Amino acid sequence: MKTDIPKQYREDFFRTVVETVNDPVTLVSKDFKILYHNKMVSKIYGSIVGEVCFETLFGLKQPCENCLMLDVLKDGKPRKKIEKFELPNGRIVWGEVIAAPFKNAEGEIIGIIDITRDITEQKEARDLLQEALAHLNAELSEAADYVKSLLPPPMATGPVRTDWRFVPSASLGGDSFGYHWLDEDHFAIYLVDVSGHGVGAALLSVSVINVLRSHTLPETDFRDPQQVLHALNINFPAEQHNDMFFTIWYGVYNKSSRNLIYASGGHPPALLFSDSFSEEGHIAQLRTPNFVIGGSPAAIYEKKLFQLDGPSRLYVFSDGVYDITKEDGSIWGLEGFLEFMQQQADKTQLSLDRLFSYVQQVNQTDSFEDDFTILEVFLE
Repeated sequence: MKTDIPKQYREDFFRTVVETVNDPVTLVSKDFKILYHNKMVSKIYGSIVGEVCFETLFGLKQPCENCLMLDVLKDGKPRKKIEKFELPNGRIVWGEVIAAPFKNAEGEIIGIIDITRDITEQKEARDLLQEALAHLNAELSEAADYVKSLLPPPMATGPVRTDWRFVPSASLGGDSFGYHWLDEDHFAIYLVDVSGHGVGAALLSVSVINVLRSHTLPETDFRDPQQVLHALNINFPAEQHNDMFFTIWYGVYNKSSRNLIYASGGHPPALLFSDSFSEEGHIAQLRTPNFVIGGSPAAIYEKKLFQLDGPSRLYVFSDGVYDITKEDGSIWGLEGFLEFMQQQADKTQLSLDRLFSYVQQVNQTDSFEDDFTILEVFLE
């Protein structure tokens, strides 16, 4: 680097700059002798000019095993590492060490500039953060396992058969679901998606599922989706649950009449496939224009009825199934998801494994930003 500083002043300029640095700075010759150091080094070690660096600083008889100087002398490229040191007063510190070549006017390396910055506080803070993150991840994993333990097993036989895929996001969302016979004729199906992520969202989701599973909403006919959503909205106001609300799809299948009564609150539509549908209308989207649960005590909830004419497949899912960021940065979205489902149904190749595999390809990673939750119900 060229400079306009007269030659006779350059050494003074160098010393002035180095002395203003609050980090220990050392100039070491190619034979490891300390040629110069600033006042910060003197405060720690005293005057050590002329001494061999690895003997004085580390009490060694030869250069350190991972000595940066040796690497810099080989190729002239600066090096950096983080290392633990014991100071003469016995204090243990972490230092970020930077070693760079020191060259003469001809560009030859005549020594090494060594700068060590004390990063003990940053290192300890980072270690505490990593420990906290590890603890949080353990809690999230434990919460995810707890949610999974509450999910019903797939039903492989009978007039109603079920299957599902549930893959929690890295931060654990608020998805959960359930299904069960209310009596000999009525089968309830429901999926809940709580706003936000983390243990709090998961716990609220589990609370809602437990209420639905145990039929503990007061004065509620669980065969009536309209009553169920109304009761949930009254009993789970967002202001009493850390401002968290949730969406839900709740349906009841009547085995005798082959009616499916359903209601949704801010939730994506369930998809119904039936061989009796015409090719143009192969998918029925089942949703009601209701508000989210917990958002307003004055919300009114409606229900709808769908008559099944033949064997059908019902898919209930959360938005985490299709809110996937593609490689180009765009969102796959509900339309992309519907198109995929329609194409696979037309080929009679629709399966949850095929869907999940395709979504992984779209997602470009095995981890999801939101819970991936989908429920498949076969209605004979």
